[in-house]
Amino acid sequence: MKGIAYKWRLVAFLFVVYFLEQGTRQLYSAALPQIRVEFLEHGITDAQLGAVSTVFGLVFGLALVVSGLAADLIGRKRVLVAGTLLFSVGIVGSGFAKGIGGMMLFYGVLNALGQCCIAPAGYGLIPKYHVETRTTAMALFQAAVYSGIVLSSLFGGILAEQGEGVWRWAFWIMGAGGVAWAVAMQFGMRPEPVADADGQEKGEASVKEAFLALLKKPTAILIAVAFGFFMYGSFGLRLWMPMFMTRSFEGVGTAKAALHGVLWLNLFALISCVVVAKAIDRFGANRPRIRLEVSAVGFLLCVAPVVWVAKAADFTSCCVALSVLGVALGVYEAAHYPAMFDCIEPRYRSAATGITGCMAFLMGSLAPAVLGWMSDNMSMRTGIASLGAFYFVGALFLVPALVWFFRKDYVGK
Repeated sequence: MKGIAYKWRLVAFLFVVYFLEQGTRQLYSAALPQIRVEFLEHGITDAQLGAVSTVFGLVFGLALVVSGLAADLIGRKRVLVAGTLLFSVGIVGSGFAKGIGGMMLFYGVLNALGQCCIAPAGYGLIPKYHVETRTTAMALFQAAVYSGIVLSSLFGGILAEQGEGVWRWAFWIMGAGGVAWAVAMQFGMRPEPVADADGQEKGEASVKEAFLALLKKPTAILIAVAFGFFMYGSFGLRLWMPMFMTRSFEGVGTAKAALHGVLWLNLFALISCVVVAKAIDRFGANRPRIRLEVSAVGFLLCVAPVVWVAKAADFTSCCVALSVLGVALGVYEAAHYPAMFDCIEPRYRSAATGITGCMAFLMGSLAPAVLGWMSDNMSMRTGIASLGAFYFVGALFLVPALVWFFRKDYVGK
C-alpha cells in the first residue's frame, strides 16, 4: 500500500467502509424470508416487514442533513470513523432483535444514524485529492455499493438457510468487521487537507450558508428530486427481490434468491458504472453538461427492464432482465454525484450531498412499506412493475435542468 499514491489509498479506505455500510444494509433483505418465519408468531405482515426499511430510510434521510454539515464543519475523517462505529453497533444489535420493535430500533434507527455519515463524508473527501480523475474515483467508491450488496447478500442468505437463528451470525460478524475498520481508518487515514485538489481553500461554512448555496441552484434541486424517484426504485428492488424470487419461482430457496436477487443487478451496474465514468472523464472534458445528460438517459433506460423483471415468466428470464436493468442503473449512478458537483461549490459539497440525499431518502423510504402493502393486497409483481413509472418521471425532472438552468448553475472545474 505504501507505494500507491495516497489519493488512491484513500479511495481504498473509502471503498471498504462503503462496502461494509452497503453490505450490512443488505443483510436484512437477504435474511428476510427466514426473519419472517421466526417473527410469524407476532402475526407479521409484508407491510410490517417493509416498515423496518421505511423507518431506516426516514431516519437515514433526516440525519443526512446533519451528517453532511458535520462533515464540512468538523472534518470528514471524524464523521467517517464515528459513523462506522455507530452503524456497526446497530448491526450487532440487530442480530439480537426478537421482533419487529427491536429490529426497528437497532436496524432502522441506530444503524441508519451511523450509515448516513458515510456517503456525504466520502463523496466530499474525494475531490480533496482528485480533479481530472474525480469521476473515476467516485465510480470506484460507488463500486463498493454493488460488491457489498452482492457478497453480503450471499453471505447472509447462506447463513439464513442453515436453520433457525443462524441468520443472526451474519449481523454479528459484519458488525464486528465494521468496528475493526473504524479503528483502521482512525490510524491509517491522513488528516484532511485544508485545500481541495484544485487548490480552493476550505472556508468555514455555516448551516445557513450551506442551505442557501443549494437553494440558489435550481439544477441541484431538480437533480435531488429526480434522485428521490431513483431511490424509491432502489429501496423497493433491493429489499423485495430475494423475497420476490422465493415466491415467484419454484425451487428457489433463501440462499439462491439472496444471491441472484442482487447479483445480476449489481454486477452489471458495477461494470456499466465504471465504463461509463471512464468514458465521461475521457470524452466529456469539453461538454460540461454531459454528466447531467447521462443521468437522464440512465433513468429512461431503467423503465422497460424493471417491467420485464416484474413480468418474467421464469427464473432465468428474471435474471436476464435484472442484468439489463443493472446496466441502466450503472449509467445513471456513474453520472449522478459528478453532475450534482458540477453546480455546487467545493466547500458545500458534503452538505449538498447530505441535504439532497435527505430529500431522496425521505421519498425512497416509502417504497418498502408501499410495495409490502401492494404485496398483501394485490401482488408483488404489480408492486415491482409500478417502479417503471418512477424511473420515467425521474427523467422528466432533469429536462428543465438541462434546458434552462444548467448553464447558469455550472461552477466549472
